[in-house]
Amino acid sequence: TQTEGTQIDESNFVYNKGVAEKFVMQLDELGYFKYANKSDIDSLKATYIKEFDPTAELTSIWDDNTHLPKDYRYYFCDGEEVYEEGGIIGLLKDLKPVFEKMNFKCKITDHFEEWDEENKWLNHKITINGTEYIILKNFKDYGWGETPFRIAQILNIELKKQKIDEQIYLVNGGNDGRLALLTNAQYELIDKTYQDENWKPLEINKWAKVSM
Repeated sequence: TQTEGTQIDESNFVYNKGVAEKFVMQLDELGYFKYANKSDIDSLKATYIKEFDPTAELTSIWDDNTHLPKDYRYYFCDGEEVYEEGGIIGLLKDLKPVFEKMNFKCKITDHFEEWDEENKWLNHKITINGTEYIILKNFKDYGWGETPFRIAQILNIELKKQKIDEQIYLVNGGNDGRLALLTNAQYELIDKTYQDENWKPLEINKWAKVSM
């Protein structure tokens, strides 16, 4: 069920460069840009300042060739694509470069994804770092929300196991879904700055209430 997020009156927003610069400075101090290539950091900061709008979506710059974010923080996460065959493996492939920068081990040793034509249901499981996780079991619905939620939940478990301070946060849903990889301090700064619950990173259980 769709829950109404925070209703934002965008007409009240007036761009303030000083506020934008302070926000980006705070992000930087919290290590938001530490995974970005050094040659991209100045342009990333400039873009974040120029496009700062707390009534809208957090911004980024995506590489034209890879379609991956140059900040290594804010990813496209199309719920339909992630649900469809091979979608989770594709998402994990997109996240592999940042996982390597984080020294996060994400070894897939088994992956089972099968549509049961007789029963008209989907079974999907994955083994990551030796632990088998059920993604969907005897599932008959459209899993555009359930699948991103479940893989985010699994990755967050594995991140905690390895004592890495970043977690997965989800944004919006369906074909407009996003995935953010943030420390708790980065999340808290963005959460108090950005206003629209439909378009800002949310802790995944809260996201499920807003977007599923």
